[in-house]
Amino acid sequence: MNRTLPTASTEDDENILDRLRRLTRIARNHGFEIRGEPLGGNGCTWCEIRGRRVLFLDLSQPATEQAIAIREILEETASVRPHAQAA
Repeated sequence: MNRTLPTASTEDDENILDRLRRLTRIARNHGFEIRGEPLGGNGCTWCEIRGRRVLFLDLSQPATEQAIAIREILEETASVRPHAQAA
């Protein structure tokens, strides 16, 4: 299943919490485990642990910043290694 990221026009019509939920769902479909952690405003990040991708959402950031970070992480990791579908 090959999904493209939403366009800006799609995002303009969407509530930020809905966008965050949708992007989180897309990240899970791209093989990420999502963990929410208060990272002190340092930003969302990801790593690979024992072959599993883990995306850390910085809960001390606003939802808008979290959504932007998920989108950037998805774009970044798409070129690193093709994603594995979540089990």
